[in-house]
Formats: sequence, structure tokens, C-alpha cells
Amino acid sequence: MQQLKTITKTTTTKTKSVHVNTLYTIIENCFNNLQVLESDCTAANYFCASANIFAQLQVLYANTASCNNNNYVSLESIMQVFANNITYYDESNMYTSVVENTALQKVKLENYACLSN
Repeated sequence: MQQLKTITKTTTTKTKSVHVNTLYTIIENCFNNLQVLESDCTAANYFCASANIFAQLQVLYANTASCNNNNYVSLESIMQVFANNITYYDESNMYTSVVENTALQKVKLENYACLSN
């Protein structure tokens, strides 16, 4: 009778990623595009969403670039930040304006977020 043997297998998964400098550029663009708080509730919601995107991208940058000493960050993790904060098609310019002239310029937000009218 044969003995049972434990075999350890490692698998490699390919993950679309961008360099942390791309993420840093997006963070700079977010900062430059932060909206001023207004008394209108729609504008206030827009301000909160853009501030959350800015803050969450900074946390992602700090966790990826500084702590892990990693030069690349997954596209999925960046897009998750936008998907968590952008709800409506009219708000999608919060994404398009900050990824302009970066590697994410051709990445469609709709592939990562379910937007409403």
C-alpha cells in the first residue's frame, strides 16, 4: 500500500499593475481637483466623495510603496477606491479628470463600478 505524501504547489497569478509613480500622479491630480464645500447638498456629497478618493488613494500609496517597499500597485486596488466612492454617471468625471495623461487613462470605470443614472 502506498503512503500519502503532501506536495506543496505554488501558483502564479498575473495581476495588472501600475508603477507607484502613476498612483502618486493620480493622488496629485486628486488634490488639485478637490472641490470646495458648498451649501448645496449635491455639491457637499461630491466634495465628500472626492475627499474620500484622495484619502483612500494616499493610504493605498503608503501601504504599497512605503511599507511593503513595492514598486507596483494592482490596478484592481486603485479601481476599487473609485468604485467605492463614485455612484452615478454624472460623478464619473471625478475619475476621468484625475487619471488623464496617466496609464489609467484608457481604463474604463464602468468595468469596475456599477454606476446609476
